[in-house]
Amino acid sequence: MADDGIRYERLMDIIALAVRLQGRREGMTLAGIEREFSVSRRTAERMRAAVEQAFGPLEEVEGGDRRKHWRLRSNGLRGLVSVSAEELGALSTAVAALEQAGLGERAAKLKAVADKLRALHRSRTPEQLEADLETLLRAEGLAMRPGPRQPVDTALLSLLRDAIRARRTVKFDYLSRQAGRKSRQTVEPYGLLYGNRPFLVARTDWSGEPRLWRLANISGAKLGLDDFERDPAFDLQAFARRSFGTFQEEPVAVALRFDARAAPDATTFCFHPDQTVDKNDDETVTVRFEAGGLDEMCWHLVT
Repeated sequence: MADDGIRYERLMDIIALAVRLQGRREGMTLAGIEREFSVSRRTAERMRAAVEQAFGPLEEVEGGDRRKHWRLRSNGLRGLVSVSAEELGALSTAVAALEQAGLGERAAKLKAVADKLRALHRSRTPEQLEADLETLLRAEGLAMRPGPRQPVDTALLSLLRDAIRARRTVKFDYLSRQAGRKSRQTVEPYGLLYGNRPFLVARTDWSGEPRLWRLANISGAKLGLDDFERDPAFDLQAFARRSFGTFQEEPVAVALRFDARAAPDATTFCFHPDQTVDKNDDETVTVRFEAGGLDEMCWHLVT
């Protein structure tokens, strides 16, 4: 029985790997297989070969990191992949979180994904699935998070995404809260950042490196006539990590020290993606990271 259990678990891993290889545009590397399945390089190679033998040839795709990425193009998985009520429940929770954050357009797209997955569900009747899902959702919810909730113009989001994909400039009127007046801007859009407030990340001829533009302050946006060359060294996630929240300032070394009473909460709180947490001899805790946005840090800590 133990051997059967091991073989069954390995079979489920092969199917799970096939799903990942087919579902990810960038494919997977051997190192990614090792990491996600906690296996050795030799086992990762065997798993990759097993997927190819069972579901068809793998194609090598460009990953941008000089490593080999593989992807599966096959219809053989359609009869093997199912969606559970728990997974649909997780999607519904994510939809609620997006709606709570004011990102109704993204929530609507995720709802559409959930509807498609329900249509593909085969293991239970629609009535049984909905009953299970309703039971799960009754037992889970989202706490209301204080902060600004600004609806996002879906037409503006669509225009910006088109411009980002096509690498086209965008022109818009931008309201400066400090100056209290609008100015006409032409920018090169690099990406979108979502938080309590959604921002466009874009550069202009006068700003040098990309900066943040609050979507709520943008009006009259139109696609420009010019294409632009995106800086190949720019990394949106690295750009976001330079700030605390969405305040972009020159990063500084930050050390937040919490006394013994606050230490249990501080050790479980994520202040920054690259933080380190040190437990001191006097039972205090020190959290360290590098970021800009000292004013926002202070406002956050006061709460």
